[in-house]
Amino acid sequence: MNGVHGRTLRRFVELAADRLRGDWVLMGGGVLPLLGVEHRVTVDIDVAGPGDAAMDQTLELMGIAEELGLPVEAINQAGAFFLRRVRGWERRLVEVLRGRSARILRPDATLFVLLKVDRMTESDLADCVEMLRLARGGGERVDRRRVLGAIDRLLAGGVPLPRRRRLEALSREVRGPR
Repeated sequence: MNGVHGRTLRRFVELAADRLRGDWVLMGGGVLPLLGVEHRVTVDIDVAGPGDAAMDQTLELMGIAEELGLPVEAINQAGAFFLRRVRGWERRLVEVLRGRSARILRPDATLFVLLKVDRMTESDLADCVEMLRLARGGGERVDRRRVLGAIDRLLAGGVPLPRRRRLEALSREVRGPR
């Protein structure tokens, strides 16, 4: 599958905000390009709909993807599972766009990192670093204690060395300049 570029993501969000119903959360690698940070290309669009979203809404998402020249497999709703596992996720959303019938939201910087910390691949680390820097530059508050607590719990549980190094690098980035 080819990557999904920022311009395509922006158009996707515009169409989704006008065609879907309710609040939809864009997550993962698609968030940063919408905020003007195109440090890498994402391979899919991670999106979570309202709890009562019906099949017609999922089909609409896939139709939008197809209309934009993306494979329908580019729509990934698996992130909803992980989103809803984060305590208080509903209070950590930022509106990206309000359309005719839906709002497209994104995780705030704290939630963004919490959603990526468990996996913490190279691309997750790069995304988290970019989001934390963007948040610092834009005045968006990061709940350092909560994020550092999540990192510390993972490190205490024992993780493979490459992942440990990425988590330690993330911890340094969360702590920020002294």
